[in-house]
Amino acid sequence: MRRHPSYFLVAGVALDREMERLRTLPVFAGGPLAERAPELKVRRASRKPNRLGFAVPTQYRLSVTAYPGIGRGDVLETLLHELTHLHVGRAREAHAWHGPTFKTNLARAMAEVYGVTDVRPPHTRHGVYAAAIERQLADQTRASTVAYLDA
Repeated sequence: MRRHPSYFLVAGVALDREMERLRTLPVFAGGPLAERAPELKVRRASRKPNRLGFAVPTQYRLSVTAYPGIGRGDVLETLLHELTHLHVGRAREAHAWHGPTFKTNLARAMAEVYGVTDVRPPHTRHGVYAAAIERQLADQTRASTVAYLDA
């Protein structure tokens, strides 16, 4: 089923287009994301939920929840977090969903796409990377503005 583009628009991010971009990251090469797109759903909530997103690797689908006041960093972090779940799946290690394999892949993906390398998350709940993504985006905007003004 094809959805209207506005369905995927959350905090100014077109999640469907961003997902296509993220699928091409080197960290995901050789995995299922490189081969085909998962099903992407956007849930809408009237207030901030406990779970900002979730992935179901066995059904090859993910969901991101939009809520009032959600920031761009939150949206981007959640999407990449859930894509990493689809890439890694349930690892055969302690903390199968958020263990060392997941953490390593998520950190690598954050570095590859958003340039976030200075975050050492104490946990894997959503929100750990969001502020760092926001800082990187602001730095890129400032650099673009300066380059434009200098030209």
